[in-house]
Amino acid sequence: MTNEQNGNLTEKNEEKKLAEYKFVISYDAKDKSLSHHEINAKELGEAILGMNNLIEETAKAIGSSIEKVQLKVTTPVKEGSVEVVFALLADPGVALKVLATLGFAAQGAAIAKAALVEMVQKIGNKKITNIAIDGDSEEAKVTTDDGTFVMDKTVAKLIANKRARESLHKIIQAPLIGKPNAVFKVLDKNELPVWTAQEEEINDYKPLPAGTLEEISIDREKINVSFSQINFDSSKGWRIKNKDHEEYPVTMKDKTFLEKVRQNQQAFKKDDLYEIDLEVTTTSRPTRSTIDRVVVEVTRHWASGDRRQV
Repeated sequence: MTNEQNGNLTEKNEEKKLAEYKFVISYDAKDKSLSHHEINAKELGEAILGMNNLIEETAKAIGSSIEKVQLKVTTPVKEGSVEVVFALLADPGVALKVLATLGFAAQGAAIAKAALVEMVQKIGNKKITNIAIDGDSEEAKVTTDDGTFVMDKTVAKLIANKRARESLHKIIQAPLIGKPNAVFKVLDKNELPVWTAQEEEINDYKPLPAGTLEEISIDREKINVSFSQINFDSSKGWRIKNKDHEEYPVTMKDKTFLEKVRQNQQAFKKDDLYEIDLEVTTTSRPTRSTIDRVVVEVTRHWASGDRRQV
């Protein structure tokens, strides 16, 4: 037996270990294209890719490896509005929990108090400011700018997940925007309804609002620095060096000081020591944090012969 044959056999054996769960997504509306079983190819392609991304993010949220979860489109788009049939191949426990967490399985109520699609509908476009999970609790408190919601902790992780929310938008809302009497359905393998979103509910499935889980803190301090980089033409392009020889980019907002530098460029020495009023803005996000430093005012200047680090 060749290596290629061995590889194919191994792949088939691995697939045999996985259970197959079929589900269907359905688009309907009083729309000329949908009534003729047609849908925009780009929107449908993004919806299918969005479903794959959503399954992957959910698998990661429940602690499963995404390599052990496979999603396939098992048939072409079907007649009867527009329908797409998916097959999820995974360990039975993982597959059921993934679909139940999303709200795409009839057995979902046994696993999650409220599935992702239900909680997104409740929260809508509200900005999420905090997620709190107490120790080993299976629940999480999700705080928005309009109140607090208690939900399954896995659902909470997904509801603030940018990729998951963008995927839901591409699956549910994007293909039906502007179409009257729009209806989105998830059906089981027997094409019985599992979950339905009507026209007025479909608009709840927007991408994650800007500023979600964003915390901003602003600090002011007076410190002694030297300017390691200057820009005579702009408030940008400046750098400071502190007494620990750490360098940072800054924005120069002291217009009086900037004008003095412009008028007397030859007298300005970047190695001179300055006392500055520094504003530091730290913006914390789930994926990264940014720090912006602004020189509000230059309050004192020591020429190079007089300078000392204090």
